[in-house]
Parts: sequence; structure tokens; C-alpha cells
Amino acid sequence: MLIAALFSICAPVAGRNVYVDLLRENSPFADAASIERHLSKMQRLNRVQSKIMGVRPTSNDQIDFDAEPARPDQLPYLFEGDIVLTDNQMDSILKNAEDQLWAKQGLQPRARRSMTSSLYARWTALPIPYYINTGSGVSEPAVLAGVARWEADTCITFTRQYNRPNGNGLEFFLGSGCYSMIGRVGYSSQQISIGYGCTSLGTVTHEIGHAFGFYHEQARYDRDNYVSIMSQNIQNGYLSQFTKQSRSAMEDYGVGYDYGSVMHYDQFSFSANSRYTIQTIDTNYQQTIGQREGPSFMDVKRVNLAYCNSTCSSTLPCRNGGYTDPKNCVACRCPTGLGGTLCDRAATNPAQCGSGDLQATSSLQLLTASGATSCSFVIKVHILDNVDEKKDDHLLLKFQAPPGHRIYYEVPTFRFTAANLCSYNFLEIKYAADLQRVGARYVYTSRIQPKVVAKSVTLSITTKYESSLVNS
Repeated sequence: MLIAALFSICAPVAGRNVYVDLLRENSPFADAASIERHLSKMQRLNRVQSKIMGVRPTSNDQIDFDAEPARPDQLPYLFEGDIVLTDNQMDSILKNAEDQLWAKQGLQPRARRSMTSSLYARWTALPIPYYINTGSGVSEPAVLAGVARWEADTCITFTRQYNRPNGNGLEFFLGSGCYSMIGRVGYSSQQISIGYGCTSLGTVTHEIGHAFGFYHEQARYDRDNYVSIMSQNIQNGYLSQFTKQSRSAMEDYGVGYDYGSVMHYDQFSFSANSRYTIQTIDTNYQQTIGQREGPSFMDVKRVNLAYCNSTCSSTLPCRNGGYTDPKNCVACRCPTGLGGTLCDRAATNPAQCGSGDLQATSSLQLLTASGATSCSFVIKVHILDNVDEKKDDHLLLKFQAPPGHRIYYEVPTFRFTAANLCSYNFLEIKYAADLQRVGARYVYTSRIQPKVVAKSVTLSITTKYESSLVNS
């Protein structure tokens, strides 16, 4: 891996498997008739979503539930490919979609039917019991790794049981794909399928994320500010897999849209022609979406705010989207690439990377990084305005760029060996004001615009290279 950067200041599954999968013990479906009702509602949702997207009806608009899925997390008979909904949840989602259609047509949404006020319930008792159904053939190491990752990053704890939990809990088994339910459901154990092709850390943590209450990131109510859904490239009958939730239907805990969320679809999900079905508004983020490396900083933050907000009796004045670590209340949990006491410096670098804290000047400076390692750099315009105050022996400083100035960078040399998506070998640049969000990631096929101006007065650059081969 070799990187050089310049910066400165400038002014399918067969039909019978539907029933085999959904009529398992502890399934929310009681019988074949309840599955038929679910499939009928999926077809209805697809018709509504087609109208919302302005797609003219054709003879191929019906969902083919017998179709062979392109991937194990894109099952045609499940909501968004990997979510098992209860009847009430399905009704609520369908009603929200109909409300969106009515609003698009300039009509007043109909009065809501009486139903649960929330689409999912949080887990109220920790630790969460879980059972690995090894008899089904599920990968025990994959499940253990996914559980351990969430335990390491959050205050949520789990306890393994060697029989199916009697009350609320999780059962991991080998099903016909990757899927989960949304939030804590009912008063008995609920299932998470870790089927063939579902054993990566990112996929397992993704499915556990659904059980925590996460929908897919591109289903957020504000997604239109960040991505465009390319309906012309979506497989016939699958527009319902791109439903947008209403603001009242999901809780984001004040955490913004995250291109790098482990809950985000990739750019080719449900594609009919190998073209983008999701296109980022800022095209620099196109290679960022769809990672399955593991939960992002903002994924973890959202869980911690939902479940761990009362863990610490006091909070620290963390900067740049950092927050008081619920597992260590005297320290900040910092976004990737940032470190220091208050998340206002670069994360500690390996020796071969050199100093991570850099200062932009009016002349171009050369920044290089090479070798199989991960380096973080934070570039600032250091104009000391004044000291605000002193708290806990930490000075809180104000930084600002000269009026009309921003940080400028270009990447004249950029070489990586090939990697799948942007999980292992990439250059990440955070140039937006929100430094907690995963930045624009570039891989070996990326075309980087030679002259990009940072939108903030702080620029964060992270390089990550894990291959055993160095392409110099």
C-alpha cells in the first residue's frame, strides 16, 4: 500500500422453504394461513411502494416468493430481505407506506388504526439470554464472535444458555438465510438465522442489531438527504424492499445518518442489471455503503444511547461526536481516527505512520503512508481564539479558520491491492463537519477528485491496509 496526499489552506429459496423457515418453533407465524396473510401484505406493500416511487405497473410487479435469492440476506418473502415481522409490525409498516403515498398525492392520511405505539420493544433486562442451537448446524464461532463484539463495544451483556430460554432471549440457528426479528418480541425466545453465507462478523452483528431494534440505515426517514433509490435498476417486484420509515416509527437517539453503518444496504442490493440500486448524494461516499466488517462508531453510539445512557453519573465534554464511555466513565469514546482525552486529536499511530496531528498552512505539504498498517491523521487550522474555561485540568480551546478559508487536499498517488468493498484496504477521508460519521472511503478502483475542499476546519484521514502483500 502506498498513499500520498497533499493538503493546504485555500480561500432464492423454493416456495416450500417459505413455510419450512417461517413455521419453526417460536416463529411469530402460527400456521400456514398466517404466512399467506404476511405474503399478501408484502405484495400490497410492493404495490404501494411502486406508486410512491412513480413506477408504472407492469405484469411483472408481483413478488416472486419462489425466486432463488442472489444472496442469503435477500430473501424475497421477508421484509427488506432479512427481517421477520410480527403481524402488528407489518400492519404498521404498511400503514406508514400508505400515509407516505397519501401525502405525496396531497391528501390527508387516514386516521391510524389502533395498534402498538412502537414497532419494536427494547430489551429491559440484562444480560440477554442466548442459545446456540448447534444441532441445527449453525456456526458456533461466528455467533460467539458477534455476541462478543457487541459486548466489547457496549454496556449490553449476554449470558449463554445451553437450552432454549423459557422467557425472552435469542436462539441462533442455521436457517435458509440471514434474518432476525426487530427488537424484543413477545415473552419467549426469538430466532436469529445465521445460515450459509451469513457467518462474517459484520453479518452476525447486523442480525443482532435488528434484534436490538435497528432497521436498515437506508430505511431512515431522512434517507433522501443522503441517498437516491434507483428504482429503474431494482428487480421487478422488489421495490417494497426499499421502504422508507416514518420519523415516528423509528428512534435514532439523535445519531445522524451513517453511510458506514453495518446496517446499510450496499450499492447493488436487489439489482436487476448489476447497476446501482442505491446511489449516494455525495458520490465520494459510494464505496462506503454496505460494509460488513462490523458495527461502526455511530452504530455503537446509538446502542449505547438507547441502552446505556444512565450508566455514568456524569458526562465529559467530549468533542467531535465523542461521548462518555459507558464502560469507562472517566474517558471519552472517540470516533474512528480520533483520540486524546476529549477526542480532539488523532488516534495513536503505529511508529511507521509518524505523528497523526498535523497543521495546515498556506503551502502544500506532502503526507505519505505505506505498508500493511492502519494510520490516522487529523489536519487542523490552528487559530487560537481564546480559552473558554478550565474543567478537570483540560483546557477547552476554540479553533477557527480564517474567514473564507477551508482545508484543501488532493491525492496524487493512490495504490492498493484489490479488496472486497471497503473493509480491509482503503483510504478514508472525513471532510464533512460531522467527524463521527464514517468518511468517504476509497479503494483500488476509486477515482478521487484531485481538488476537494473540506467542508469543516478539521480534516481527518485514515489509511487501512491489512493485506499481506504490498503493492508499491
